[in-house]
Amino acid sequence: MSSELPFSMETLMEQCGGSKMVVESVLNEFLVQVPNDTTEMENQLANGDLLAVSKAAHRLKGTASVLGASKLHPLCAALELAGKQGNADESAKIYSELKIVAQQCVDAVPVAKAQL
Repeated sequence: MSSELPFSMETLMEQCGGSKMVVESVLNEFLVQVPNDTTEMENQLANGDLLAVSKAAHRLKGTASVLGASKLHPLCAALELAGKQGNADESAKIYSELKIVAQQCVDAVPVAKAQL
């Protein structure tokens, strides 16, 4: 059932020491973090501050790793690198895909919580 999710409940449970309470806390934090980080990325892309984009992508990459988000994690890593390299066009391209994938993860959180 969790294979339908854009992240791995197995990985998340493992990362959280098997604690359903910790998993729920991580998922709740993710619901706050994604809009904050994606908004920051979007604003900083518009401002041309690619280093700030890179830092926000790095933060989200860590959470994506904990979640076992196999599509989101590499997009965060790619955006982090593109930002560090100062590649505005590539950063914007990656961000547009990242935003969609991140939203898919957010949309799956209620389903994931129901599996706890």
